[in-house]
Amino acid sequence: MARLAFSAEVTVKCPPERAFDYFADHRHVAAVLDGVSRWEPIGVKTQGVGARYNVEIAALGVPLRSVLRLNRWQRPQAIGWVSESGLIKQEGGFTFKKVSGGVHIELRIAYEPPASFVGAAIARRLDGMVRGRLERALERIRERLEEP
Repeated sequence: MARLAFSAEVTVKCPPERAFDYFADHRHVAAVLDGVSRWEPIGVKTQGVGARYNVEIAALGVPLRSVLRLNRWQRPQAIGWVSESGLIKQEGGFTFKKVSGGVHIELRIAYEPPASFVGAAIARRLDGMVRGRLERALERIRERLEEP
């Protein structure tokens, strides 16, 4: 099956540094992203290139586990990751671009569903659900960052 990709974006009334720092704190993930039951650092490094996380996200009642490694860290412009293990190989990241009155945040994710017919069927069902979750998460983050 071909590689699938999508993006979501939001503009927030705050400095890029504040937005970057919010996303850089792994403890915020479960608070804003539906379905995440685990996003825990592996080892003592929790930020920067090379930081690794055990991740578990429930999708269609099935826990999807993976290990993600940060491969991009440019404060306050970008945070990126790649999967090291898991059923679905993925890579993604956030970019933060200063705009008049705030910051434009874009999330991009590309992933390769399992090669089997069953994997392709699951990926099609998951795609819309994951997109919706991430769009709602960006809205929640916007609300939190714009709080006084």
